[in-house]
Amino acid sequence: MPNFDGGHYFLTVLVPVRTDVLMTDDGQTCSPVAALHRALLVLPTALQSPETERIGINSPFSRATRTHFARFAILTDVVFNGRNARNALQVALRGPNPVLAEPVDQLPCPYLMFVADFDAKTGDESELRSYLDELWRTMSKELTSILDTCEGFKGIKDSRSFQDYVLRCQIETTMPFNDYWTESPPFPSLSVETLIWPPLAAAAVTALAVLLGLFHGGPWFWIAALGFAALAVSLFVAYRRVMRTGQEPFPAAPDSDLPSVLKALYLQQAFTRFAIDGQGLDDDALHAAFGTFLADHKPADVTGPTQEAGVVRSVAPKPVAPGPLLPALEDDEEPSPLAPAAAAGALPKLEPTQGEP
Repeated sequence: MPNFDGGHYFLTVLVPVRTDVLMTDDGQTCSPVAALHRALLVLPTALQSPETERIGINSPFSRATRTHFARFAILTDVVFNGRNARNALQVALRGPNPVLAEPVDQLPCPYLMFVADFDAKTGDESELRSYLDELWRTMSKELTSILDTCEGFKGIKDSRSFQDYVLRCQIETTMPFNDYWTESPPFPSLSVETLIWPPLAAAAVTALAVLLGLFHGGPWFWIAALGFAALAVSLFVAYRRVMRTGQEPFPAAPDSDLPSVLKALYLQQAFTRFAIDGQGLDDDALHAAFGTFLADHKPADVTGPTQEAGVVRSVAPKPVAPGPLLPALEDDEEPSPLAPAAAAGALPKLEPTQGEP
């Protein structure tokens, strides 16, 4: 099932946009696609740049606990890539006339595309419905402001009807991308012997029966026909086994769910600062500081402290007073977040933040 792979569900939805005329709150008229552009324009994005951090309003998708990636896009029409390539001699001899226009693919209306990659245990419809239910519970206001411009959304006021609406507009994701495996996944394997020996045995019986039938006649030709049928059946069964095994999704990569990924990002930043600020400490001080680091940041606990969803960084250094191992700072120097181990014996906590206020 291409929609599901590696412990992730890859959702693709194409929703037709209305083509009538809308009346805005101030009494002006506009097209639904223009209203959709405005709704997406004011939708907060993730806090992943200095500008968005200054705004301080996180994406509503960060409220869902399973969303890795999500994106809206508006498709107003398909792109014309030019005529299909043809042999110039064939065109000259048999046509078509190259100066005459040919049919061009066009969309009947604009479409809203929604794609999302989220944690899922299976590719069943129940998994998709549980995720859509979470989206509706955490961001129904934003979803309604966007989908109000789309065909068939009027009258949808609850989670179940929203789920049904999305499922009606879902299309198959034919090429999901999952980049969390750091080594070769444990692919299911098939025994070569069980695939090869049945067809070989059937082929051998068929060939022997044909030879005996040529020299002795009798029922050998009927046995050859049965052997040929067995050969065809065994080849078909082997083909189906190979295709069925190839269609099985990748297993989930270790620690590839959203809480684990956020924890890894948090620890990456925290430990980088620890390594930088720990330069020059003696063995005992470094050992004590690392023990405090483990106690403060709890690497094995994905529930916290951790990075919040939708942010690009999660730790901010906390200044500390100078001690025996840290000289007094000049006026234009910034303090180090590492507490002097000889004085305090520990590192200061690195507090989560969502960026500048």
